[in-house]
Amino acid sequence: MRTKNINNNIWNIGVPDENLVKLIASQTNISDFLAKLVVSKGFSDIENVKNYIDSNAEMLHDPFLMPDMEKAVERIEKAISGNEKILIYGDYDVDGVTSVALLLLYLRDKGVKAQYYIPERVNEGYGLNNIAINKFKDDGVTLIITVDSGITASEEVNYAKENGIDVVITDHHECREEMPSAVAVVNPHRPNSKYPFEELAGVGVVFKLVCALEKNKNIDKLCKKYCDIVALGTVADVMPIIGENRIIVKLGLDRLQETSNVGLKALISAAFSEKHSTKNRKLTSSSISFGLAPRINAAGRIGDVNKAVNLLITDNPEEARNIADYLCSVNRERQLIENDIFEQALFQIDSTDKYDNDKIIVLTSDSWHLGVIGIVASKITDKFGLPSILISFDGETGKGSGRSVKGFNINEAISQCKDLLVKYGGHELAAGLTVSRDNIDKFRTKINEYASGNFDFDHISTYINADFELKPKDISIQNALEILKLEPYGLRNEEPIFYMKDVCINEIYPIGEGKHIKIILEKDGTLMTAVYFGMTKDRFPFFEGMKADLMFNLGYNDFRGCMTPQMIIKDVHLESGALEYKTVQEKLFKDIYYGLIKTPDEHIPDLSAFRTIFTFLKSIIINYGQTQSFSVYRLASKINSDYNVNISPCMFNIALEVFAEMQLISLIRQEDADSVDIQLLNTSKKVDLNNSEFLRAIKG
Repeated sequence: MRTKNINNNIWNIGVPDENLVKLIASQTNISDFLAKLVVSKGFSDIENVKNYIDSNAEMLHDPFLMPDMEKAVERIEKAISGNEKILIYGDYDVDGVTSVALLLLYLRDKGVKAQYYIPERVNEGYGLNNIAINKFKDDGVTLIITVDSGITASEEVNYAKENGIDVVITDHHECREEMPSAVAVVNPHRPNSKYPFEELAGVGVVFKLVCALEKNKNIDKLCKKYCDIVALGTVADVMPIIGENRIIVKLGLDRLQETSNVGLKALISAAFSEKHSTKNRKLTSSSISFGLAPRINAAGRIGDVNKAVNLLITDNPEEARNIADYLCSVNRERQLIENDIFEQALFQIDSTDKYDNDKIIVLTSDSWHLGVIGIVASKITDKFGLPSILISFDGETGKGSGRSVKGFNINEAISQCKDLLVKYGGHELAAGLTVSRDNIDKFRTKINEYASGNFDFDHISTYINADFELKPKDISIQNALEILKLEPYGLRNEEPIFYMKDVCINEIYPIGEGKHIKIILEKDGTLMTAVYFGMTKDRFPFFEGMKADLMFNLGYNDFRGCMTPQMIIKDVHLESGALEYKTVQEKLFKDIYYGLIKTPDEHIPDLSAFRTIFTFLKSIIINYGQTQSFSVYRLASKINSDYNVNISPCMFNIALEVFAEMQLISLIRQEDADSVDIQLLNTSKKVDLNNSEFLRAIKG
């Protein structure tokens, strides 16, 4: 069985320069708390701080600095004046859908009856293709404008030219050495680009094209009209929320709050009314990431992507409501398919040792839905801390999606195997490919050889960087609201994380059907409320009365109109003394397990200890056959508290090994040494623990 290949999170605690904080607070008329946050993000120049806080449309760059923008504008204007048939060619993800909708809305506002086309994910795949070009030729199209695609379509562009169709490319993906011979290739990543900001989404590039078509005038008006759509695509494509992207998303979220786009209004209502009222809801980048984007994405993955485009361009409220309901329904179906594929993928990994030494997990199937494998690849990567590629075969050809970890460029890794591939392309952290069945084993071997030689996967550490330490008095509504002033947050402009040490855990409650926990904390006589999403009470390595150090976001809970500050926990460590004890106990057990030292007598359980531990296990694992995950340290602490005994974590670990050997439990240990999966086995026969070879061995 493959376990997660990530070490414990490493914490870094920031200490902003107090003199700089006071200077910025006095010069910019912001609070000391907000100034401290700005300094922690690396700002020291007063003007840059003002621009960061007061981002506006006037700060956007001149679109004509982008390569070939003038050529693109000239060719599009020629097509408009000549009543040529214009076709917008997009992609089936949210960035592609919003790119198509934005350009379509703009051209239609200008009286241009442009068409659009998005390839069908399963049958056509990503990007331009010759079969589609043949259709366009028959329909009289003379100009194709690609959005969020086209930068690798050299052969297809040449084919279009041979058939009398010009191509203008707008894209934001990484360029290859060979540039397509299109009329214009508008991409901020081009090697010769003078554009100051490379990180635009595909829809961001289209927005700059629209600004250029307007001769870079009326930018504020264009932002008010289209930035809600641009923000949606930018956030959904996980682009860095810095520079122009931050300005666009900030303006877009403000616009999205009171959007005049009929479709977006319907989608917001449908997405958030499923569980919560939309009244007074403040929309954030998270609202896009977890509320709006998945529903639009679902249409391109398993539904009809044209409905997603139609949602954004319709002015009919009834049609918009119907499409929004459809997207919510398709998204629920997508979740079911995704969960099923994820379980199948885990079974492939767990049922063989084939992948145990691989640095890149490559999985295949003849039945996986192409529209969902990218999401599942993300979940596999999150679970194991390694890049993964999932490939779905149809006959002898497989199409795959890959996801990576920070620091490892999966697109570059895939490109090193291009001699084995039909097609490939993507980003540093996400890429796609097409491969023949005959080459899959060679591909798996070659990409893993490349990975092994170019990245140290055995020492991946996840770093959590706190902006600075907070005291209990800092946990206030005022500070929670101050944090909102630095939104929107996202990649490379992360929501502030804070640190607090030596906090007592008073009470722990399961919430959200047991999927999350709510914790009442206390320090210096002050009570605080925290939530830990995705953490169950059984897996939480603490119990009431223990002390911990916390990493957390600071937000607020607005329950029935009453606003209270709320800590959103990101990670928890034992306070320093307890952490040292836990580490010593883990090392002691490992040394005993591998026969490196003689077992100290005080850590060998006697019969009474064995009985107490087994009784305790039966009390917390009620159903036979049910596997549950636990922290050994927490179990040992809990049994001592509940049963008034003295059982060390090392002793508890020894007992678990004996129980597993004697087939009383099923035991799986995770790589972090403290996490175990336990299942009670149903046995009616009497078991003599003295027959345990492991127990005899450690007794010497």
